[in-house]
Amino acid sequence: MLDAQKGIEMFLKVKIPVLGIVENMAVHVCTECGHAEHIFGDGGGQRVAADYGTALLGSLPLDLTIRQQGDKGLPLAAAFPDQPIAQQYREIARSVMTALESAHADSGPDIEFE
Repeated sequence: MLDAQKGIEMFLKVKIPVLGIVENMAVHVCTECGHAEHIFGDGGGQRVAADYGTALLGSLPLDLTIRQQGDKGLPLAAAFPDQPIAQQYREIARSVMTALESAHADSGPDIEFE
């Protein structure tokens, strides 16, 4: 979370708006039994977002498949579109699009999302 806070501070210092936070490694889900455990703590992304008056755009689990697919150059959401984690990526993408639409609603160029 410290890296996220430093990044936000840097962007605010140079007056670049922050759309929100995407929390990575938010939870680990055991591949054997399905038990979910917040090994790095719970709610950190929400706390940082609240501290800086921005949104929590989504959270991603600590998942070996993310790294494996990234190493192959094939996004996990494309490789396994029916998996729950692919849905999480799609929800985050929708949150980013909504935040961009809101940020440019009153000014700036027209942005169209398909």
